[in-house]
Parts: sequence; C-alpha cells; structure tokens
Amino acid sequence: MQFNYRVKDPTGTVVNGVIEAENRHTVIDSLLNQNYYILSLKESKMAGSALGKEINFSIIKIRDLVVMTRQLSTMLAAGLSILRAFSILAEQTYNPRLRKVIITVRSDIEEGQSLWQAMARHPKIFSQIFINMVKAGEQGGVLDTVLERLSQHLERENEIETKVRNASIYPSIIAVFALLAVIGIVTFVLPTFASMFEGAGVQLPLPTRIMLGIAEIIKNYWYLLLIGIAALIGLWYYIGTTTAGRLFYDMIKLKTPFLGKANSRIIEARFARTMGTLVRSGIPVLTALETVEGVTGNAVVAKALKEARASITEGQSITGPLERTRVFEPMITQMIAVGEETGSLDDMLVRMADFYDKEVMYMVDAMMAVIEPALIIVVAVMVGGIIVSTLLPMFEMFSVVG
Repeated sequence: MQFNYRVKDPTGTVVNGVIEAENRHTVIDSLLNQNYYILSLKESKMAGSALGKEINFSIIKIRDLVVMTRQLSTMLAAGLSILRAFSILAEQTYNPRLRKVIITVRSDIEEGQSLWQAMARHPKIFSQIFINMVKAGEQGGVLDTVLERLSQHLERENEIETKVRNASIYPSIIAVFALLAVIGIVTFVLPTFASMFEGAGVQLPLPTRIMLGIAEIIKNYWYLLLIGIAALIGLWYYIGTTTAGRLFYDMIKLKTPFLGKANSRIIEARFARTMGTLVRSGIPVLTALETVEGVTGNAVVAKALKEARASITEGQSITGPLERTRVFEPMITQMIAVGEETGSLDDMLVRMADFYDKEVMYMVDAMMAVIEPALIIVVAVMVGGIIVSTLLPMFEMFSVVG
C-alpha cells in the first residue's frame, strides 16, 4: 500500500512525500522514528493512476538506474546544477519510462521540492534505500559522493542477482524439456507399443500398466490437471500474501538444506552492504536498520531486525539485539561489535559485505556443480523407467513366441 504524507521535520520545514508500507500504523511508526510531526496521512491512489500502471520496477531495470545514478553523480561533482543535470539525463536516457520519471522529478524540483522528496513520489522506481541515501547526501552537502556509493551498491546488488538468476536458467530449461519429453513419450509412444503387445496376447507387467494408467489420466483429464495445478499455484501465492504464510515460506527458505545456507549468505551480504552504505553516508543506525528491514527480502529476518531495532531504541548496543535474533552467524555480530568499539562500523560492514559477496558467488558455483549432475540422474531415472516399462513386455512377448 502507498500513503501520501505531509509532515514537519525538526527544523520546522514542511515535507510532502509518498511511502510504501503494509499498513497505516507502520507508516506512522516510521515517520515518528524519523522525528517528524505528522500533519496529514492518506492512502495514496497513485497505484491506480496512469503513471502507476505504466511504470514498475520490472520494466525499469537496475542497470538503467545504475547508469542514471552514476551520470548524475559525475555531473554534480563537475559543478553542474541539479536542474541542468536532470535536463541532460532526460536527453541521454533511452528508456522512455525512466525518461518520463526523470522529467517529472525535474519538474518537482523546479517547484521547490528537494531531490529526495521528488524521488519519493515514485516508490516503484526509487527504493527506500535510494531515497534515504539521497536525503542524507542533500542534508550533508555530499550528494555527489553519496550517489557514487549508491551506484556501487546497486551494481553489486545487480551482479549478485544476475549471478543467481543465470545459475537457475540452465536447470530450469533442462527440467522443463525433460518433463515435456517424458509426458510425450508416456502419452503418445507407449500406448502404441501397448496395443501391439496386447494384440500379441502378452500380459503387461505392473510398471507398464502404471505408465499406461498415467497416460490415460493425462489424455482424458488434462484439463482437470491444469485446473488443479492452477488452483495449487493460486493457493500457494495467496498463503504467501498473509503474514503467517510469508513467515512460514521464508523460514523454509532459511532451513532448507544447502539452499537455505545459500539464501542466508545472500541475505547476510545484502544486510552488511546496505547497512554499511547507509551508515557510511551519514544515516543514523536506527534509520538504517529500518531501511534494511525492507530490502532483506525475507520476512523472518525483517521481523528479527524490527525486534533488534526496538531493543536498540531502549539504549542497548547493536550487537546484543542482533545476537539474540539468531538470524545472523556469529561472525557478523562479532565484527559489528568490533566496529562499534573502534568507531569504524561502516568499514566493518563494507568488509563483511565483500566477504559474503564472494561467499555467495562460491555457493552459486557449488550449487551448479551439484544441480547439473543431479538433474542428469533424475532425467536418467525417468527415461530409464519408461524404457523398462517398454522392454519388459517385449521380453514377455519373445518368451511367448519362443
């Protein structure tokens, strides 16, 4: 859900913006934690507008945002005004939807809004980490430096996501084609042999009868199978929209052998990189933790971070609450403790992010080394079962003829 808010910051400046959250109470907590005085808060109707329908994050790729962010950082560092920089971006951006957003942001800046406020009106394009870092850069007078760090952060995120996505393409293609081949053989080829064997008076063995039964079900009730599969998928997604269902699914993602460890490494890398980037950019730890809650991609971890943030609000250090969540491995909490003691928390987090990024790359390669032979074995077993179901009645027929 999206909410339009109008607040007053500690300096007395009135700020307007848009924020995404699960409910109204979450928005109120978020704004109050940032020391804002709430003047008005309404559910946004932007999702139903033309812009909301036309633009979404899947159409504007991270790569486009990386290029835009790096170009903007370079131009600001060279001394160009922000309006001139956005005019150049509008001319050089090839993605028509991103160009439209850039033009809208420039128009809002001309009307007196700050850059982060103008970007906050497009939450489907600019994430919370993007907006918070831009806000910190504007308030600290180091916007060009912060944008450079932000582009590096986005590049790293894109690199990890691309690596994981590419690693899943090959197994998916093999699995789909193997399944289609098996269905084709069982449905069309095997019944032809079965008719020949029955005509010769051969008693079909149990494996062959099982395969023929499966073929009959597929041929006669394929529409019911499709409806059933669609219903199961719909039920799966519906459960995922509930709070309890999302927690259950995300817990499975963390506990599944091998895959769970790889998923944990990705979350730990994202947590360390995002926290390090935010803290290094001058954003308070509590605000950074709140932002990280929304980018971990796991409801279990987000819940643990929320509990840790509540403990830190009561005056505790970062390390203790994070240890009690039992979500992160000891190395992270120990490194954070060292960072707190030495005053170099941002450096420790960035170093951990680099370490876990390498771990993610290694685990993805390791998964591919396991998945590829495992797929070959599964396909071999499926095809072998079909061959056995076909050959057994042949041997029976030969014995009858003999």
